[in-house]
Amino acid sequence: MTFDLLLSVNAGSSSLKISLYQQSHTAPEAVKLVLSSSISSITAPPAQFSFQLTSTENPSAKDEPCEAITDHASAFAHFLQSLHSHASIQADRIVYICHRVVHGGDYNKPVLITQESYHHLEKLSDLAPL
Repeated sequence: MTFDLLLSVNAGSSSLKISLYQQSHTAPEAVKLVLSSSISSITAPPAQFSFQLTSTENPSAKDEPCEAITDHASAFAHFLQSLHSHASIQADRIVYICHRVVHGGDYNKPVLITQESYHHLEKLSDLAPL
């Protein structure tokens, strides 16, 4: 098994957008999109779940309401289950996870979340309370 996947997450107040990328074996700094998923209306059930593989040899898409999704945790759990059942990808192949954080202040490029950066962002939460 190769461990070469990067998961990009954008959680909104009632949605979750996820993209999965694979690192290139020939050019390590390059990535290609493997799949994208979107879960909307999380706080106003039924949530709408979409899951789309972007593989050129086997593209597929799923778009359906999902009663089992009632919060962000169940939305992410549903995504992980779909990752396995619809794409045959084990979650332990994911080596990097990034999340978009709305903030202001002095960060102008990606930042590793540490205790220090987390507390700094927490102080800025009034700029984007949701």
